Amino acid sequence: MVRENEVRRGEVAVPSPAATDAGLEFIGRIHTPWTNRMQTPRQGRADGPICRIELFAPWAQGLQGLAQYERVEVIYWLHLSRRDLVLQCPANDGVARGTFSIRSPVRPNPLGTSIAHLVGIENGMVLVRGLDCLDGTPLLDLKPDRTLFTPIAPPQPGDFQVGD
Repeated sequence: MVRENEVRRGEVAVPSPAATDAGLEFIGRIHTPWTNRMQTPRQGRADGPICRIELFAPWAQGLQGLAQYERVEVIYWLHLSRRDLVLQCPANDGVARGTFSIRSPVRPNPLGTSIAHLVGIENGMVLVRGLDCLDGTPLLDLKPDRTLFTPIAPPQPGDFQVGD
């Protein structure tokens, strides 16, 4: 079992640089049943509990048209996460992995993303299944799942193709 802010054998923490303002604005708050990291699922599940995404004024009007999609990408700030580990042992197996090769919430810029199933929209609240964050997590953005879109332009010579 992982303990909060534990540094395991094989993990490496580095000093964090001085904070700078990236100009991010929290546009809402996410409401989930989980109040600590030990309760939170490692990955969201499509059959998980319904979670509520609250949009702050004036952002709620930006939900217009979102109900036509079955999945949404939720981008959030993991406000309680450590930010100093560059090597981590996520399975506590003593095998250190680079932070950018795993989906740990411990990151220099603790952004979380989930593809959630849209259940409905009610009074500025987006109801979804499939989240994996703590109750009260700040919301950064909400988008239709990009896999639901057809590319706007046909492939052009020189475009990256799968298999290149």
